[in-house]
Amino acid sequence: MKLQTFSSNSSQVEAIFDALLSNIKELLKNKQNILIAISGGRSPIPLLEKLSLAKLDFSKITFTLVDERIVANDDKDSNENLIKTYLLKNNAKHAKFIGLVNSDLNHNKMLTNANNNIKNIDLAILGMGEDGHTASIFPCSKELNQALHDDSNYVITNPETAPHSRISLTLNALINIPVLILSINGNIKLKILNEANKADNLNYPISYVLSRRPDTQIFWYE
Repeated sequence: MKLQTFSSNSSQVEAIFDALLSNIKELLKNKQNILIAISGGRSPIPLLEKLSLAKLDFSKITFTLVDERIVANDDKDSNENLIKTYLLKNNAKHAKFIGLVNSDLNHNKMLTNANNNIKNIDLAILGMGEDGHTASIFPCSKELNQALHDDSNYVITNPETAPHSRISLTLNALINIPVLILSINGNIKLKILNEANKADNLNYPISYVLSRRPDTQIFWYE
């Protein structure tokens, strides 16, 4: 487990930003275009705003989502809304974006579109909840087994402890992404992370990522 610790949120954001720039530049040495998957929530906002100002050729970068709540794209809980508000501006306005949720909120249609159109993700920024979930692979979801063992890229999940149905990358998709970055905050999450790192544990879905991808770059601050 590659864990880096920081004394402040600003220093953590700066370190993740530096890691992103380094990895993006390296990827673009060998590829004309790259695909980056972003997680939602409020924690990534400072990073997204900083990334929007980066001196990169964003015309070669496409962003998509690790997961998404199945809500209207302009809903306050929409990760697409978050990305468009805080990332796709300034220099990053030249980037492309592939969303996960269609306007009619048809689950089957959006799942088919995601699995057909979003492949070969080069880098993903993950988060983790205090229940050990990552992406929208929740321990309390009846679709947990499918999310952990399906060979597709995306699945629909319905967590019992969080609002909204979700569309999420599967474990199979996550562990095949060349560069994984995990950002977590707080002592509770650090304790869960250390427990999850011991062995695969259905109570902590993040454990399946850690056991298969020990090269995941983890950035934590208290």
